Amino acid sequence: MRRFKIEVEKLNGYCDLGYKEGDVFYSEGMNTPCNGFCGGAFMILYPMQVALFSGSKFGFEKNPKCKTGLACPDRGKVVFSIELLDE
Repeated sequence: MRRFKIEVEKLNGYCDLGYKEGDVFYSEGMNTPCNGFCGGAFMILYPMQVALFSGSKFGFEKNPKCKTGLACPDRGKVVFSIELLDE
């Protein structure tokens, strides 16, 4: 099963869920990272998870299997990256 690493890259203010820079979450396949993961943040991450799961690459990124700079819909207070891990 394909695994993903989701990381908090940057914090631009207070996060109600207490996320901090460097926090890491993992998910498998098309599943959410964990129970209680922010739904708003997942709405931003999910299209990238689908793309990576389906074989897309982001050639403009340092790691083409990673998409960075994904800001949460709460005025971008939390910025995430999602990476397809090597199997």
